[in-house]
Amino acid sequence: MKRTRILQIIIFFVLASLSACQDDLPVVGPDEEASASLFMTKSVSELDENLLLIQAAMQHVDSITPFFDRFTRLYGTPLWQYALPMGEEERDISYLVPVYKEEIPNIIHTIWFFDIQGDTLRYRMITRENEQIRAYQQDFVFDELSYNIFGDESAGELKFEDPPQTRAWGKEYYDCHYGIIEWNDIEVSRGLYCKERTVWISETIDYTDTDPIIGGETGIGGGGGTSNDPPPGSITQASLNKKIPDIKKRMKELACGIDDVDIVLTEGVCTSNAKVEIDEETGGKKIILCYKFFNYEYQDQMSILYHEAYHCNHDEAWSSETKMTLDSPYYLKIPQEHVDYLLKYEFDGITNPMGFINDFEAKITILLCPEYYKNEINAYKAEIGLNPSVSEKYVLERLYMLWKQETLYDYSLKHYKH
Repeated sequence: MKRTRILQIIIFFVLASLSACQDDLPVVGPDEEASASLFMTKSVSELDENLLLIQAAMQHVDSITPFFDRFTRLYGTPLWQYALPMGEEERDISYLVPVYKEEIPNIIHTIWFFDIQGDTLRYRMITRENEQIRAYQQDFVFDELSYNIFGDESAGELKFEDPPQTRAWGKEYYDCHYGIIEWNDIEVSRGLYCKERTVWISETIDYTDTDPIIGGETGIGGGGGTSNDPPPGSITQASLNKKIPDIKKRMKELACGIDDVDIVLTEGVCTSNAKVEIDEETGGKKIILCYKFFNYEYQDQMSILYHEAYHCNHDEAWSSETKMTLDSPYYLKIPQEHVDYLLKYEFDGITNPMGFINDFEAKITILLCPEYYKNEINAYKAEIGLNPSVSEKYVLERLYMLWKQETLYDYSLKHYKH
């Protein structure tokens, strides 16, 4: 376990837990007052300035793409007053905001992670059940947050009590407690349990659930590798650049060369696994890898890259870029085999999953031009034909997406107007 700059982090924690900033910074305007109440569980004067900025940014996101009603039904209420600051002011500022669902009393199952870098806010949902959280044994943090909120009534697996001498550990650790249970990767000395920031953030920030409503970036005020590669949370553009020659070589072997195409990490909101962007002035193309991309297995990632490379080489020009808003929603009649996929992989563990499938998968309110869907159909067919060896999940995902694009293509041919 690395032990650097921990004293600074302890000071940061103590200052944040004593008295919150008394700031008059307005969070929202008068017209947004009702929306603001959804995001707040404590008065403005009791939250620090950075949390106010985060709340304002998320209210803005919700005003553009409403998500918070579904968020609360699915995950619960964010407890802003128990947010844990995790960053260093000179570099970036991060928060873990516990989210509480009353139907599951006295325990935290979900964390809303926020990271402020400059004028950009990145955010992710992190759930206790996430496979990577379990794999890296980071679920202890959920018990720590549960104990901070509910004390001895916490239903978490771990129980804590204050250590007699926290200062003795100040230069090496932060937030030390005596733990009842030992965990393999947690530093333990005579029962003393401590956390370190770098482990939690670097190994989970980009390797979590990435549903469009629970992750992204907003303004405020990699592919390739083997099982021995570092976890995706540590992927940077520099480390991705080292893999790009191998990626492009593989694409050329599949007769879909992209030597003149840049491959970059997303710098903004990106809810798919990857996408192609075209420069309007130069016509240059680039493949953007979104956060969701790093949730896939290696063979799936290469297949996804081929899909985007196919778009770069073979897409038909769109007849129009206008998004047509339907007067009344069009509801897809999803075949049972695709419903089974959604229930198993996309909505597993969710209360009333069929409600979410009907409301968010089957319900179509925006229609694009036929060429958009035709390009997706061609890309999926080529991808499936040339990349058969992928995970079971991605096999089913591709078949579902192919069916969906074919269905919407037929509907667009009949109803799209621009």
